[in-house]
Amino acid sequence: MENKNIDDILNESDTKETEEVKEAKKDLDKTSVVELPKRTEATANEDEDVSKTRMMDSIKRPSDVASAFDDIPVRKREAVKKEEPVQEKSDDEITEEEYQEYLREKKERQKKIKAHNRHRRTFSHILVGVLLSVLIVSVSAFLSVYIIKSALDFTGIGKTYCQAQIHISEDDSTDDIADRLAALGIITMPDFFKVYVSASESENDFINGTFTVDTTMSYSTLLMTLQTISTINETVTIQITEGMTIEDISILMEENLVCRADDFRNACMELEQTYKFQKRLDDEPLKYYQMEGYIFPDTYEFYILPALEENKEIDTTEFALDALDKIYQNFNNKITSRLYNRMNELGLTLDETITLASIVQREADNKANMGNVASVFFNRMAIPEAYPHLESDVTVFYIDDNVKIHIPQGELKDYEDCFNAYNSYICDGIPVGPICNPGLDAIKAVLYPPETSYYYFCADPETTEMYFAETIEEHEENLRICGLDSVIAD
Repeated sequence: MENKNIDDILNESDTKETEEVKEAKKDLDKTSVVELPKRTEATANEDEDVSKTRMMDSIKRPSDVASAFDDIPVRKREAVKKEEPVQEKSDDEITEEEYQEYLREKKERQKKIKAHNRHRRTFSHILVGVLLSVLIVSVSAFLSVYIIKSALDFTGIGKTYCQAQIHISEDDSTDDIADRLAALGIITMPDFFKVYVSASESENDFINGTFTVDTTMSYSTLLMTLQTISTINETVTIQITEGMTIEDISILMEENLVCRADDFRNACMELEQTYKFQKRLDDEPLKYYQMEGYIFPDTYEFYILPALEENKEIDTTEFALDALDKIYQNFNNKITSRLYNRMNELGLTLDETITLASIVQREADNKANMGNVASVFFNRMAIPEAYPHLESDVTVFYIDDNVKIHIPQGELKDYEDCFNAYNSYICDGIPVGPICNPGLDAIKAVLYPPETSYYYFCADPETTEMYFAETIEEHEENLRICGLDSVIAD
């Protein structure tokens, strides 16, 4: 009976414990009271303290309250079973006021932590700001100095005057030239000079030769000096005589440092429309030189190019055109309206007139003979059925001595039409173009020829004396007199 009563008591105690747990859960949900673990002093009963602590921890997790009671020592559980639960506050419980105080303290601690962190962040920001400011100021100062130095070097302003000579060879690059200018003290920032040259896209425009430069030159002036064929005030006087060809004159130009012979010849292959006389000409495809015959014989003064003496490969096209412009202007002035009117009276174009005059110029040795030679051509052209060709040897010589020498041997056949158009033994009437540059006397001889009955002429190769004939028999006799019997056989 006692055992049964004890079991009943234990069961009742368990039931009460379960109800207490449920009540504790309800109270916890309603009041949200959190009981923190008790800070206990050491006591004699260590097991009881541990059990209390575990129970208080379990209250934080209502789902684990039952397990917390399981950890209470047997002696305690028996006491609980025997006694009714005490509703009074135990030492281990935390009241609402204490919990609120705990929260306030926690907030204060968090505020202090945040304030401390803000202070640290503010200090860090200030430090970073100071460092960035120092860096920006330093970079700005460096760039300012660099820009100022670059600007002074670029413009040449504020430099002490110093002159030097620089020699540029074919193998020199922009880097070599910039470094050499820096070594001479002409520039102080070679890298900036290289960038400027690259930006102006003129790396390949430097000219071989020796140039005088100085520290006051801007970059643009330096480039112009080193990339332009310089002239000096020294001039040369050149006399172009009657009967000279473009080939002869081009050699004369190069020998006197006016321009390269090739550049002069190439310029004479083009027909411009600048002057009045040029507008009377047609661009004839069978002509080798479009401007042969229009390099008016006279005395001219041209500027010389010292660089041409050292470098024969420089491009002097611009200077050749300048020289030709002066020559064309002279021709334009010499051929007056009266002469143009006379051409119209004779039914001749300007090109036909100059072509006949060029043949007369090469055939005759004086004014009197010029008129007679011109009369022979007009007499023959008046009877084209009997005399279809002018038959002048100088037209053949022109092809051999002035045209064929510039054509590769393998391409001669391609120019056959051109050769035949000049050859007065093949072409009918007046050849395609002038064969030299005639003077005013030869031009007037063509425009005002004397009236003769001559159809033939020849000249002694040794004395240059000329003989004229009306018939073929007289002409053959004249050939024998001049020692030209071989011509009769031909």
